[in-house]
Amino acid sequence: MSVKVTSTGQTSFVKEVKVGTPVRRVTAGIVNINTLEGVDTSAKTDGSVLVFNASTSKFEATTTLDKQQINGGNF
Repeated sequence: MSVKVTSTGQTSFVKEVKVGTPVRRVTAGIVNINTLEGVDTSAKTDGSVLVFNASTSKFEATTTLDKQQINGGNF
């Protein structure tokens, strides 16, 4: 185990060093919004946005915004 602390003239204190199993290989996975947990895209159509639905605790695809408040500022 080695610990390297770099400082820019200030005093640095190392409070804790944890040693664990090193990660040998990281591979990129396939990321697709349709397969994310907590996201329901079954109703997606052109122009849909994701809106959180508190009753299902999921983000759902919709083209209807009925609970949003948009403040465009003062001009």
